[in-house]
Amino acid sequence: MSVNYKPLTIYKASAGSGKTFTLAIEYINLLIANPHNFKYILAVTFTNKATQEMKQRILSQLYGIAHELPDSDSYFQRISELQPNLNEQEIRQHSADALQLIVHHYNLFRVETIDSFFQRILRNLSRELGLTANMQVSLNDTEVESQAVDNIIDN
Repeated sequence: MSVNYKPLTIYKASAGSGKTFTLAIEYINLLIANPHNFKYILAVTFTNKATQEMKQRILSQLYGIAHELPDSDSYFQRISELQPNLNEQEIRQHSADALQLIVHHYNLFRVETIDSFFQRILRNLSRELGLTANMQVSLNDTEVESQAVDNIIDN
């Protein structure tokens, strides 16, 4: 089956607007199309709490869809609309398959904060960027401001 996907999807919404539901549906839809897709998806959030909530939601809804749990009915209905070429049994089987694959290859299940994403990029490119292997990313604004002031004074 050939499905056209956008290479990048960005959602901007206020608190309580259903972002987690929407993102989980998008993610699960990609997995229903091909249970191996989780290896190629990167979902980026702003907080560790949002990251954990997103992972938990995806896993619990995959389980719920696979096992016909009432709490997953809204997810199943939406996926059915997005996957009109698949019947109920195929959707449930793909859900079970995706869940099993994620559990067995959890290290490839990439839902992470934007900070951890950029830190990983920096670590992977440290040699090319001329950074030391023991580099440390600091998120302390006060320390950065102090260093900036020191640099201005020194120059």
